[in-house]
Amino acid sequence: MEQSAATPAPVAGRLIFWLGFFALLTWQAWLTLGLFGEYPWQNLVDDKPIVSGRHPQHLYLGFLGAQSLDANGSCCVYDPAFHAAYPKTPIFNGCRLAELLLFLGGATYQPAVYKIGLAVACLLVPLLVVLAGRAAGLDRSASLLAGVVSILLWWGPIGRTTLEAGDSDVFFSALWWLAHLGLLVRFHRYPSLLSWILVFATAFFGWLSHPLLFVVILPLFLGYYLMAGPRHGSLTWHLALWGAQVLAVAANLIWLIDWVNYWWLRAPLPVSSAMLPHRTFATMWNAPLWAGPVERGLAIGLLASGLAGVLLLHFSAQRPAARLWFFGALALLVLAFLGVAWDPLGRIGTSSLFLPALWFAALPAAHAWVWLGRALSRQGAAGGVALTLFLAGAAVAAFWWRDDLSPIAARAVATEPLLLGLNEQRQDIVDTIVQHTGAEARILWEDRALPRTASRWSALLPYLTNRYYMGGLDSDCVIEHSSFSFVNGALEGRPIRTWSDEALEEYCKRYNVGWIVAWSPAVLERVQQWAGAVEVTSLFDDVPGNLFMVRKAERNYALKGKAQIVQADSQRIILADVVPEDGVVVLSLHYQNGLRALPSRVQVERERCGQDPIGFVRLRVAGPVARVTITWGAR
Repeated sequence: MEQSAATPAPVAGRLIFWLGFFALLTWQAWLTLGLFGEYPWQNLVDDKPIVSGRHPQHLYLGFLGAQSLDANGSCCVYDPAFHAAYPKTPIFNGCRLAELLLFLGGATYQPAVYKIGLAVACLLVPLLVVLAGRAAGLDRSASLLAGVVSILLWWGPIGRTTLEAGDSDVFFSALWWLAHLGLLVRFHRYPSLLSWILVFATAFFGWLSHPLLFVVILPLFLGYYLMAGPRHGSLTWHLALWGAQVLAVAANLIWLIDWVNYWWLRAPLPVSSAMLPHRTFATMWNAPLWAGPVERGLAIGLLASGLAGVLLLHFSAQRPAARLWFFGALALLVLAFLGVAWDPLGRIGTSSLFLPALWFAALPAAHAWVWLGRALSRQGAAGGVALTLFLAGAAVAAFWWRDDLSPIAARAVATEPLLLGLNEQRQDIVDTIVQHTGAEARILWEDRALPRTASRWSALLPYLTNRYYMGGLDSDCVIEHSSFSFVNGALEGRPIRTWSDEALEEYCKRYNVGWIVAWSPAVLERVQQWAGAVEVTSLFDDVPGNLFMVRKAERNYALKGKAQIVQADSQRIILADVVPEDGVVVLSLHYQNGLRALPSRVQVERERCGQDPIGFVRLRVAGPVARVTITWGAR
């Protein structure tokens, strides 16, 4: 009879947990739908792309990668649409989620698939945090409370800015690894097939989202194994654990090998071995990673609570979870602040690891809060009075600082929508380019210095206009091929005012530039002074600009010999009427190892050019050829 009377309590606890978990997901779903405007369901499935931040870049490159993955089994492509042809590789853009989604969606250009994938990824935030807590042995209340904190952090200033900028791949990776660490604890205590599958799945998606975060995870995993491994005498457990890790890496080798092989494409990081001199305690205290004074105070409170929770877990037979969360949060915090103080780490964005550090701290912090509440409730009337006074004090403090806390409350009930589709001004630019330009020459597009969240919508121009561009894709000059473009009024790294007319003419010939889109006053003034260009029409994209036509006797992608481009996309380049000069045809296309030509008697070589260190494609052929097809294999 006693056993039967005690049975309903666990059942009621599970029911309350699942109701709370469903409420948590519903809350996150409501906020996620707010990203898609006034009519979220309609906007989620239509063909309007997200144009906030780097999302257009992810969509464009993800589409190319999905096409190549479907056709060739590789995500790398040779894209002639930008930068006089460049290799699209994993080192350039964190678009693997977009590649995977679009590949599963049929390897076609589908903005709806990308939007739905982003929405699902947002829904995973509280799910992965709660999974991490429950798997590691945290009770239901603390796990749900940590899920609440994870949502507030995700929609806070740092999370929202990163989501809008399209730079959240490291955040998703951190969440997968957080869940992975919790599942490692469960696999230690209760090894099973389900636990093993979840350990593998979280490691797979952690690698897929962002590989560099494994630098933090590897020491934690080795520490866990040295602590838990000796307690398992079964060889099966050890093989299963290491097998899950190896299998997760093997499943990602399709792009990890390319990621390693093409690391050289990145623009070089600054060489520096010293901390920046202006990084004092005061500047650290006011660093942007805090997001603001109120957020800084709440973050410090969360970290202090997390430290208390780690101590409580350590002394309550939950040492594996306590150590993993403590050292994980500590490592991420150190990297975040080093990213503020040391420029090389700042250039690769380690300061963004501050938010994942707070996620790691949220789980032990929630445990500490639940422990305190229960400890007070067990003290009878005195504990109840203390708890009431504490809650009353918190309510008074919240009322006193209501103006400072109101933005947090507002973010908890609604979100600002992302930019969807082209506005009227940008659609006019697309229409103007289609009307006044042709595919026989490139368009030199001036990129501008933009905030992180500003739209990189020009990445979609090749798809929207069926034209080829110098510039427009990589305004941050992440890869070497971007250095030949027009960025912030500088052409090939030199201010445009220092270019002579002859140098401008030679540049336009070298890259077969037929038109120029200029925005900055200095560029507009210089191009207007150049007799080799004529103004076609005005444009407007937040700032006024102009479309110019370059006066050229001939527009052709053949710099030596003759050839007509019939087709040029990421799958193949087809040339017609190829006529060599002195046995060669030189094309205004960047050379890349792996280029091949059909018929096989046509040899692809590198043509050196002093002004272009990458070099151009040189076709060595004895006589005229009616048709030549150029393809590229990354391996």
